[in-house]
Amino acid sequence: AAFHKFIGGAQSFLPEGNRAFWREAQHLPHVPTCVLRGVLEEHTTPESLDMISNLLSKQSGSALHDSQVHVFDAVGHPVYTMNRNGKILENCDMGGSVQRTHHWSPLSDEVEFVRTKRDEERASFECAKDRHVFPWVDVNARFGIIKYSNPSQEAS
Repeated sequence: AAFHKFIGGAQSFLPEGNRAFWREAQHLPHVPTCVLRGVLEEHTTPESLDMISNLLSKQSGSALHDSQVHVFDAVGHPVYTMNRNGKILENCDMGGSVQRTHHWSPLSDEVEFVRTKRDEERASFECAKDRHVFPWVDVNARFGIIKYSNPSQEAS
């Protein structure tokens, strides 16, 4: 059932689930990690994220979040769990710039069932989706993980 899947996925938020996740994770020490850090704006926040956004603002004492992840926690390594995997990821973390966006901005068809008239009027889900991918592609190309293509070789 959908509810069971939802609750099952929430186990990683609990301390034991978090420890298990980072204990079993496997990371390479030479692969760069980058993130997209978002801070939402009231005039583009989807109506379905209003409540959770307000809760996170009250809980953290700051509105610097994308409705689900605080900007200071939006890093490419674990913040609250310290172990070998976390240290590897922290050393590989290239950081990321802060963008005006909300947590669900990469989604379109997946959020159709919660899209409201207000969301349509404000174009809450209408953004360049590729901006979520290309910072990762750039970092990996810059460090040789993804090879640049040579157009002259492709033509032959």
